[in-house]
Amino acid sequence: MPSLLQAGRFAEARALLCVGADEAAPITQFYLGIAVGGIDGEAASCEHYERALAVLPTLHSARNNLIRGLLKRATPASFAAALAHAEASAELQPDAAEMRYQLGVVRMHCNDLDAAADAYEGTLEIDASHVGALVNGAHVLAQLAADGDACQRARLLRVARLGVAAGLWAHELQRPPHRLPELCPGRPWHDKRAFGFVALLEAAAPQIRAELLALRGGGGAASAAAAAAPFSAVGGRAAHDASLVAAGAWREYPFLGGGMRHDAHCARCPVTASVLERIPEAVGCAMSGGGESLFSCLAPGTHLRAHCGSTNARLTCHLGLLVPGGATIRCGTEAREWAEGECIVFDDSFEHEVWHEGSADRVVLLINFWHPMLPPDKRRIDMSGQAGAGEYEMI
Repeated sequence: MPSLLQAGRFAEARALLCVGADEAAPITQFYLGIAVGGIDGEAASCEHYERALAVLPTLHSARNNLIRGLLKRATPASFAAALAHAEASAELQPDAAEMRYQLGVVRMHCNDLDAAADAYEGTLEIDASHVGALVNGAHVLAQLAADGDACQRARLLRVARLGVAAGLWAHELQRPPHRLPELCPGRPWHDKRAFGFVALLEAAAPQIRAELLALRGGGGAASAAAAAAPFSAVGGRAAHDASLVAAGAWREYPFLGGGMRHDAHCARCPVTASVLERIPEAVGCAMSGGGESLFSCLAPGTHLRAHCGSTNARLTCHLGLLVPGGATIRCGTEAREWAEGECIVFDDSFEHEVWHEGSADRVVLLINFWHPMLPPDKRRIDMSGQAGAGEYEMI
């Protein structure tokens, strides 16, 4: 039976289990859970795991698979049930780092970040090099420290140092989930003169700015509503990004990203689109899922919490278009300001944070592009093996 399931022959396995096995046996229900989950999705398999556990509560693989199925159902009731089972798993296996980590994942789904951080730190007490606990622990603690809480900041740095000691990261302020060691040590800020396309961007800045103003309704006389209308709130395409907004509003107008070209947006801003298409390292990054190119707009009063980008395989360029003053970005330990018509280049895998205390929108053309030291054959994003990946647990 395990061989059929591992080969993905779920329908054959279910047929055999239904006619040739003791359906009351916990192992039968366990294997039925895997088969049904493979056919109809993990959310459909929960009842089989529950039946197995009712007879044999120590069938840990069934409980772990049940938790996955309950999370897939994504309802308040299923999250509550998953939490109860994750707590039971951690209690039944107190020395198992993976069970403590699983508890952290479930608590994250329940949006209990304090408790999730506790679980990840508990995981690291058992296994100081647990990749999932390091990545997710740093992510959660960065959110908890967003309001300047010194205690949470200290906890974050302790986790970061464990990650450095484990070889996951090279620097406590550079904590991307996907890191290429050959690009380390990196640096937060780069000299824009090292990148040939910067001259192209800065030369075209007046025309790009004119397209932006037309998009926003004509410039200074436009109402705030008209200026905001073409833009969408950040987080609509990548839910994680919405969590970066500690205060205010962050909106975007994408041209390239997620492996696609936004044709309607490019048609409305033809000069901008034409310039972007002359930067192959940006086009390749966007079309390979490694980054994006877009207008990025911050409303006055916006604070983007300290965070690290997903990978050091890319760098980020900002071309200042509307810069009213009062807007600052910190990358690593150094803070800088934007200037209209000028570029800045930084490595967003380093911790960075943004404040906008000005009186009008700040808008830049944001461009992610491949790190110049990244070989062409590695210019892709492969997140396999990262925290959160996995398959059905077998016994």
